[in-house]
Amino acid sequence: MVEPAVICPAAPLVRSGVVAAMLSSAVARRRRRSSKQESRKAPDEELVRRTAAGDARALGELYDRYGGLVYALGLRLLGDQHLAEELVQDVFTAVWRNAGSFDPSRARFSTWVYRIARNRITDLDRRRRARPRAAEGEGTERAGEDATGAVPEALDVAEALSRLTPEHREVLVLAYFRGLTQREISEATGLPLGTVKSRTSAALKALRRELERGGEG
Repeated sequence: MVEPAVICPAAPLVRSGVVAAMLSSAVARRRRRSSKQESRKAPDEELVRRTAAGDARALGELYDRYGGLVYALGLRLLGDQHLAEELVQDVFTAVWRNAGSFDPSRARFSTWVYRIARNRITDLDRRRRARPRAAEGEGTERAGEDATGAVPEALDVAEALSRLTPEHREVLVLAYFRGLTQREISEATGLPLGTVKSRTSAALKALRRELERGGEG
């Protein structure tokens, strides 16, 4: 069983109102689900329609599918765990409030949610770059870096990853967004190193096909 929690933020990312309660229960649900169960879930478009009607469980399902990737995207581009957590909270609060404006004839839900994430990443990156360093040398890795310059490529990868199987998505998220080696992925997931290597190879082939397809289908 894939353990999505290894790539997702913990409960502190949710702090207020119906979205907070919904996301907290969604985190718990992710720990109990198998990849076979995930494959039988409702289409994104149906969940967005239910979310627009006020169904918090539907929003929880969308969080189950995309929360980990949004968090990993924020962590990679912003380099700050707290900002990545804030990004997830802000993105799914926006989904909750604006689900009624989603038009499936114009874009996939994954495209729509990553556009929301892109705009919020831009805002959070400005704030990150403007704040003073707490101590000498702190944050030097990203000092002067504009995270938004890497957003288009990262969004393309994230959207392609969202269409992979949970097993393939897990190893690539840990490698691409978290920068783990295959041995570190093995230790983080409990999978044998040989399984990680073969799964990563198959996942990369699947990811390449999705990237070549682009927004088709």
